[in-house]
Amino acid sequence: MTETVLEPTVELRDIPDFNTLIDNIQKTINNAWNIGNKIHKPSIDKWLENFTGEALCREDKSDIMEAVKKEKQIALFLLCNFVYYNEDEIKYLVRVMLDNYAHTIFSQECKSTVTNVDFTELISSSQFTFLGNISESSSYLLYHFRQENDLSKQCFSESPTIKNIVFIDDFSITGSQAKDYIQKKINNPTWDKNKRIFVLLMIATNDAINVINEIEGITVLPCIVLDEKSKAFSPTSTVFSGYNTKWVDEAKRMCEYYGKNLVTIKNGMTSLGFGGSGYMFGAYYNIPDNTLPIFWSSQNNWNYLFKRYDKKYGVSGSNLGGRYV
Repeated sequence: MTETVLEPTVELRDIPDFNTLIDNIQKTINNAWNIGNKIHKPSIDKWLENFTGEALCREDKSDIMEAVKKEKQIALFLLCNFVYYNEDEIKYLVRVMLDNYAHTIFSQECKSTVTNVDFTELISSSQFTFLGNISESSSYLLYHFRQENDLSKQCFSESPTIKNIVFIDDFSITGSQAKDYIQKKINNPTWDKNKRIFVLLMIATNDAINVINEIEGITVLPCIVLDEKSKAFSPTSTVFSGYNTKWVDEAKRMCEYYGKNLVTIKNGMTSLGFGGSGYMFGAYYNIPDNTLPIFWSSQNNWNYLFKRYDKKYGVSGSNLGGRYV
């Protein structure tokens, strides 16, 4: 008789209680994010006031007080899992981006050793440029890229000696905007077809990388790659790994309930962010709209925790006149 060996059962746990989460997030803000001067206890309390229990309470609201506590507990848990890139981390990542580029080039050339002369020749034959409009985050990242890598301003100017055009961008989740921008550039009759194209991305998804790679002859070099595990509510999410499944179900229901009133649901925008991604990350200078709107939206008097700067097209700023009176 064959003996059946039973696999040990893993007991799924509950998320930490409210007080533990408050303590954890305050330590994270002060010690990891280093933004204790920007986000402090009163601002977190104000953000938590958004969660009124209406998303998780019964239809007759007989359990509204219990639902309020649960929603605030879940909101804090999500905040504890938010990935925030402060200025020092962004400066580190732009150095890694250049390292990735140099490593790729020298690997293609099968160089076993690289001298200072080799590196200088590579930099002098490369033009680094932003990906998108000049006033957007890509050009801001380019500023850090120049400073942290100690590059000359000439590295960002057109020159007959340039062999490689290197586009730089911070976040690429779908890849569509990057692809359209580059495609438009190379379709210009004045574009030199002999120049190689590289795209250095600070944070990207596999989907975005694949979309940009549809352009023939392009090389995409991501610094950080996001996958399904990075999404808050995906089946493989690391956020709720090991926790009772009721928590991910209730958290998603809560975010969808509030999120539908925090954004305009059209053109790919959903209650869980653009494309329904449900990501939870951002940088000190902006938050992508692919992240959960409960973190950044100010629509319908929502008290946001992280300020997001939307792209504005056309003439704007007419409401600022009073500043100069």
